Amino acid sequence: MTETTPLLPDAIIPFRTSVYAYSLVAAVGGFICGFDTGSISSIISLPMFQSRFFTNGSLAYYESILLASYLVTSMCGAFFSGYFCDGIGRKHSMLLATGLLVSGISCELSGFNTHTLLLGRLVGGLGTGLMTNAIPLYQSEIAPPDIRGRLISIFALLGSFGQMVGYFVTFSSSYYTSHWSWRMPWLVQLITCLLFALSVCFLPYSPRWLIDKGREAESLAVLSKLHHLPQQHKVVQKDYLEIKTLIETEKLNGHDRTYGELFQGSNFKRTMYAFFISVATCFTGNVVISYYAPQIFKNAGFSDVSTSLALTGGIGFLSLVFTALSLQWWIDLWGRRALFLTGSTISAMCMFIVGFVFHFYASIAKDDAVVVANPWARSVIIVCIYILSASFAGTWGVANYVYTAEIFSMRCRAKGLSLTYAISWAGSIFITYCTPFFMAYTISGVYLFFGVCSVLTFLGVMLIPETKGKSLEEIDFMFDHSK
Repeated sequence: MTETTPLLPDAIIPFRTSVYAYSLVAAVGGFICGFDTGSISSIISLPMFQSRFFTNGSLAYYESILLASYLVTSMCGAFFSGYFCDGIGRKHSMLLATGLLVSGISCELSGFNTHTLLLGRLVGGLGTGLMTNAIPLYQSEIAPPDIRGRLISIFALLGSFGQMVGYFVTFSSSYYTSHWSWRMPWLVQLITCLLFALSVCFLPYSPRWLIDKGREAESLAVLSKLHHLPQQHKVVQKDYLEIKTLIETEKLNGHDRTYGELFQGSNFKRTMYAFFISVATCFTGNVVISYYAPQIFKNAGFSDVSTSLALTGGIGFLSLVFTALSLQWWIDLWGRRALFLTGSTISAMCMFIVGFVFHFYASIAKDDAVVVANPWARSVIIVCIYILSASFAGTWGVANYVYTAEIFSMRCRAKGLSLTYAISWAGSIFITYCTPFFMAYTISGVYLFFGVCSVLTFLGVMLIPETKGKSLEEIDFMFDHSK
């Protein structure tokens, strides 16, 4: 037995502590993105906000524009994030994303007119798109294999927490009878962004990115810092040599990295798996719940704004709880495929039930709105929406970030994730844009459609490989040597 062997048990605890701490700090960006998702639909429904920016005839138009514009620029930000993450690094990409968000939120907070508001949504969307790529990418590259799923899930956990806080901050501010009813949520988000930017400055660089840029001494120092071991220790040297060997092998393919590489050789299969997971995540129907929850509860018969916002806040709370459960136990114990399959099954069941309840119990009110008057039917809808949101948060909401961040090689990871998230945002745009028209034609059909989509995602997941417990280098080997 060597002299360095006894150091390993003592080194494990500080190593885990450091990595958890860095992942938690980075994941605050998820809180910021989740906060926006949780607050924007509620802000738009506030009477003070509507009287400030909209007329009766422009409400529906501007509501769709504000939601869609944010998603469009988020897609653009995600697509181009690969260049930034590879060029200036994961850490500086997070800072750039935060700067864009601060600029966008400042425009929204000023509230000069609808054009300023729209500009804020456009700029903020760019920051969100960049943020959603840079953070999981960073977390995946500093994490040990056995808890990588858990660490990347912290991003989803704080995203759910941010969504819940966004719901309840807006619910609380809705009782103000001044402009602060809609400004308060954005002020909270702005302060959080500034604190996040300050904390990111103290994060270490990704050791894999440093080696990729030829800054090997810095990478060794970061690995030593992560492990709380001297640079000469065999554990640090082993990680360093594995990463360096893999990156040098990848560089034999050439130094210029293009999106075309994602569709060549073993990368093609990885890209198709990532695209499938990205699209399937959108078509479980959770996007509809996230952006149209107040409208869904209104259709279910809860027309009061405060009641609708409170019920929407309940979704955020349940999502937070189930994301935490997945982070702590499920993602690294059960694996990614099991979570995908479970989520698809529950989503299909809930969507079918809600669809049939609306089909048999919905009626037309005096104002031509579709409502459910039967108390029992209302309860079933609420329970199913809550179950659907909770199960998504604990399954697809966590596993989709983890799986897509794992399967790409170091050479293609940044661009692969950027394209994957761009497709995810495109799916969200499509669903967000089409849902109001779909609901105007048939409310029950919306839920039955997503029920069928969930069944199809279940079948598709059966074809993807499991990545639980494998290092990023082992996952590379698995894809490179699979048929």
